Amino acid sequence: MLTPDIWNLYKDSEQGKKAIALFDLGDNPEYAKIQEIADYMENKHGDFPSDYDSDAFIILEANMSCMKTPTQKTTTREEFEKFITDFDIVDYIIDENGKLQFQEDRVLLPSNRYRDKNWQMMFMSMALYINNPSMYKPLFYQTRFPVIMRNCDLLGIELPPIPRTKDYIQYMMYYWDICQVWNEFQKENNLSDAEFCACLYDFAPMLVKPAIPTELPKPTNVWLVGAAPGDFKFLDTLGVDTDGNPEHIWQCNEKTKRGDLIVMYCRLPRSCIHSVWRANTDGIFNPFDYYQCRTTVCNGVKIPSVSIKELRSDAYLSQIPIVRKNLQGVNGVELSPKDYSEIIRYVKERGDNVEMFPKLFETDAMDFGEIKIEKDVEEKILIPILHRLGYGDSDYTRQLSQKAGRGLKAIPDFVFLPQGEKHFASSTLVIEAKLDMAPMAERINAFAQCLSYARMLRSKLMAICDKERLVVFSVDGNGSADRNNPVFEEHWANIYGDELIGAKLKQTIGKEVIVNLI
Repeated sequence: MLTPDIWNLYKDSEQGKKAIALFDLGDNPEYAKIQEIADYMENKHGDFPSDYDSDAFIILEANMSCMKTPTQKTTTREEFEKFITDFDIVDYIIDENGKLQFQEDRVLLPSNRYRDKNWQMMFMSMALYINNPSMYKPLFYQTRFPVIMRNCDLLGIELPPIPRTKDYIQYMMYYWDICQVWNEFQKENNLSDAEFCACLYDFAPMLVKPAIPTELPKPTNVWLVGAAPGDFKFLDTLGVDTDGNPEHIWQCNEKTKRGDLIVMYCRLPRSCIHSVWRANTDGIFNPFDYYQCRTTVCNGVKIPSVSIKELRSDAYLSQIPIVRKNLQGVNGVELSPKDYSEIIRYVKERGDNVEMFPKLFETDAMDFGEIKIEKDVEEKILIPILHRLGYGDSDYTRQLSQKAGRGLKAIPDFVFLPQGEKHFASSTLVIEAKLDMAPMAERINAFAQCLSYARMLRSKLMAICDKERLVVFSVDGNGSADRNNPVFEEHWANIYGDELIGAKLKQTIGKEVIVNLI
C-alpha cells in the first residue's frame, strides 16, 4: 500500500527527487533522456541492457512520433486494439533537409507479426509514454514480469488477470488494461506521470523485505531444457563465477513446480546432457516475453556428460520421444521417472560415479477419490487435513461474502475464525482452493485473488491449493506477500503421508497457531 507519510519522505529525499526528475520527460524529450532511463534501470535493477536496443527504440519511436502510427489518438480500448493490429515498423533515412523519409519497401516489422510486436512491448511502451504520458506508462522488465507483479503487490495495485490465450494481440491488449489500473492508482494517490514511474520502479523496490530462504519441496517431476553457447559459462561454473547469484532465469514448461529437477542439455557445439538443477520457482508466466514460460534454476550439480550420440546408441534412451526428435524443441520437455533413472543407469554402466545425481522423490500413491471439480478439492482433500490441524467445522466459514465496493462482492473460499460484523470481518487466515493450478496463468491469478481477500480481511497468512499441493504465504502489515517465497509448500501426498511434514504444517497454520495470532 502507498502510505502517504512514507511516500512523502521518499519524494522529498535526494533519491526520490532524482528518480522523479529521471522520468520527467519535459516538453521535447531527446533520445539521450531515454538512454539515461535505460542506464538507470541497468545500474539499479540489472539485466535491463540485455533487453534494450537503442536502435530498435529509435526506429520505433520515429515511426510513432511522426504520426505514421497515431498513438496520441488511441484513447479508447478499441482504438488501441486497431493501432496494435494495424501498425507496422518501416525503416527510414534522413534526407538532405534533415527530414525523415520512411522507406515503405523496407518493412522491419510487418503488421501481422503479433508475437514479435508483443516482444517489442518495452520499446513500444516507452514510445507510447513519450507521445501520451497521461494514457500510457513504460513497461520495463521484458523477461522479468514477476518483478512488475511484486512491485504492484507492494503498492497495493491489483493487476487484471492475465489472459488465458494463445492470441498475442490479447497480450498486447493486456498492456492497455494494466495502464488503466496504473492510471487509476496514479489518480487516487494524486501522482504526476513521473512520480508514478518513480513510485513503481524506484520506491516500490525499497519496500522489498529480504527473502527468508525456505527449503525446496522434494522433487517429483523432471524436465529437460536446452542451453545455448552464451549459457555455458554459467553452467560450467554452476553460477559461482558469474554475477554472484547462483541462480538463473530459464525457459521451462508451464507445469514446472518449485523443487522439480531440471536436466540441462547443451546444444551445439557441445550436444550433450551437462548438469542437473532444481527449479527455485514455479514456472513463471510472462505475457510479454518471447518465451512466455520461465523458472529460475539453482543448486546445479555437474554430472558426467552424456552426448547425443550416446543417447542414440542406447536401446532405451534412443526411444525417448525427444531423443527421436534429435533433441529439437528441447525446452520444457517432461521426462518420466523411468527416463531419468535410465540416464543414471547408462552413466553407471559406462563406469562413471552416479552419486552426484539428485534423487527424484516418488510420492506414495494417495487415493482421494475422483477429483473433477473445485468442490472435490475442498471436501476430499482440504477439509480432512483441516480436521487434523485441529479445526472443527465451526472454526471456518466457507464462501464468506465480503463487500468490495461499488456493489461488488468478494467471496473467499475458506475464512478462519472470522472476527467482527458480517461483511466487515477480519481473519488471520484465508485459503483459496482451485481444481488445477498447473497452468501458470492459473497460479498467478489464484495468488492475486487470494491476496486481495487477505488484504480485505487483514489476514496474516494466506494459502492457495489445488488437487496436487498446498502453498502458504505470510502477509505483512502492509498487505504484501512474496509470491516466490512461501512459508510452506508441499504435495498433498507428502502432507498426508509424512508425519514430519504434517507437523510442520500444523506449526504453520494449525488452529492453536491461528488463535494466538488473533
